[in-house]
Amino acid sequence: MSSTLPVTSHEGLLGNVASGYGLASRRWRRLFAVVLPVAATMLVVSTLADLALGSGRLVIVDGIPEALSGDGLAGVKAVTAVVFWLVGLVGGVWAVARDAGPRESLWQGVKSLPAYGIGLIAVGGGAFLALWAAAGLARGGAGLVLIVAVLVAVVLGAARVLLIGIDQLVGSGTAPTWGEALSFVLGGVAVPMLVAYGWERLGAPGSETVLLIVALVAQIGLAARPHSRGAGTSGAKDAAAARARRPRLWPAITVFAVAVALAAGVLLTNPYDAPVVRTNSAGSSGARAVAWPAGRHPVIVTTSEVWFCDDDLCQNSTDVSGGPPTVEGYGSATIGADGTVVKTALTGGPDKGGPFVHYARCVREGCQEAWIPVRASGRERLDVEGRTEVAGAPAPDGALWLFVATPITGGQHGRYRFSMIRCADVACAAPQRHQVGVLDRTPEDGYPDGRRARLTIGTDGRPDGSFWIGHSVYRYSCEPVTCAAPKQSAVDSGPSDAAWTVAGDRTVFVRGGELFDGHTSTPVGGSGNSKLAAAAVAGPDVYVAAAVPTEAAGSGFRITYGEPVQHWRQTVWRCRNQECASTPLDSYDNQEREQLLAVSADGRVLVVRDDHIVLLEKSVA
Repeated sequence: MSSTLPVTSHEGLLGNVASGYGLASRRWRRLFAVVLPVAATMLVVSTLADLALGSGRLVIVDGIPEALSGDGLAGVKAVTAVVFWLVGLVGGVWAVARDAGPRESLWQGVKSLPAYGIGLIAVGGGAFLALWAAAGLARGGAGLVLIVAVLVAVVLGAARVLLIGIDQLVGSGTAPTWGEALSFVLGGVAVPMLVAYGWERLGAPGSETVLLIVALVAQIGLAARPHSRGAGTSGAKDAAAARARRPRLWPAITVFAVAVALAAGVLLTNPYDAPVVRTNSAGSSGARAVAWPAGRHPVIVTTSEVWFCDDDLCQNSTDVSGGPPTVEGYGSATIGADGTVVKTALTGGPDKGGPFVHYARCVREGCQEAWIPVRASGRERLDVEGRTEVAGAPAPDGALWLFVATPITGGQHGRYRFSMIRCADVACAAPQRHQVGVLDRTPEDGYPDGRRARLTIGTDGRPDGSFWIGHSVYRYSCEPVTCAAPKQSAVDSGPSDAAWTVAGDRTVFVRGGELFDGHTSTPVGGSGNSKLAAAAVAGPDVYVAAAVPTEAAGSGFRITYGEPVQHWRQTVWRCRNQECASTPLDSYDNQEREQLLAVSADGRVLVVRDDHIVLLEKSVA
């Protein structure tokens, strides 16, 4: 028979952890005969809970169904995880310490649930009161130290209470030490969390199930270690008897495989019709423009580089640099229909023959840059009180267009002269300059300088410049190539904090949680911070990206010190004929982030933030 006599360890913290891991590795067959059915049952229950939530209450992020905030069934998954963790832990220790079979061990775990449940509730209540009291006394750095100390004491106390319960169940009668509790926390909690984190960072699915399995294996070994020392050393006869009692592992493996297949099948078939989202945690710090050319992968312009993505999520890309930096308020970039990027900025002053337009044309092979004077000759006088604005764009015939707003004297506050400059190639040896309009400047309107001008080129090659001034956006266009028959139009823009975009003859604004398209407005939601929102026009539809305040994603116990943490749910709206449908994407914490938005020809959506690149695989309803 195996020994269950208590053994006092003097191996030290790391020695206890190593000893527990060694026990788990030696008893792996008996251990996995218990752990795998527990993990399989938890996986099935979690899958059924997702199905119960149904359509409109789930989003699949990186292969993991995520319940939206406010759903009561979302807490079922957390409770389920705790219940099966307790059954697996108690049953696993019983199997290792008593050489028991999986059925007997699992039943022992189930029978122990009421007692352990009461104990956990008591410990949880005491922990909440202790942390609440510490948070009430906390002030400054000393208060933070106090909260951390109380939290460590609570975790160690909970671990020791759990080990005492296991000790009484096994029957050794020796209370575990604080050192053993610390070893349990280190080897049974901290290490499995690191393993699950690494698993998730690799992009592999099932991190919750992996965490449960790894945690149970480690915790069972550590909890059973004091009760299993010397087991199997009673001679060859007892060793042979122990081998004869070894459980069959194939039933546990079969049950687990069936559960994994069921969960994967439900996830792939998506019967709850949930949005499917993938994320790239690399993010794009300093992103300034994004587009998704038809039949190609997205293109992202950052302050210093252009990323020509090699896949739709831009996990790999061809990065090129050159030309002016697209720093906020200094340089800008436009991405053409074929993915060609034109970057522009102003440099030099009138005393040196300037200002000059510093521009570059960037493709996968690299960037070509050049400079061209804003003025056709030194006889042209500029108003030094105003600021020249410029934007550039590539044309379908390979030419480059520049839309330039130069300040000139006249009127009460001065004027802008608007010009289109066509360059047949990057060198622009013979620039073709065309004046398309003159407009009185307005008093300070709050809109940031350096961002007023934009330029798009239609599929027919027609240049279309846009300029924000006062509370209006003025549009200037002319014929392709020759820039004959220039036209001017204007649309009210409202406050200067609006997000806006143009496409064809449409000028679209997002401000205060509303979408303004022509003479119509439609509520779209979001935080109301329009400066951080984004809009894109795709055919008859308008897409809007913004963050919505929400509760923390997932279930669990959280501690907040200082200012409450704000939680956000990235959301995309698709609007047509004053009707909008919203789709939730991923969630993030702390400050709301600025976003850029691009839509593919088949309706998939790419949102670029500085922390993540987010791809909505399934079209917005």
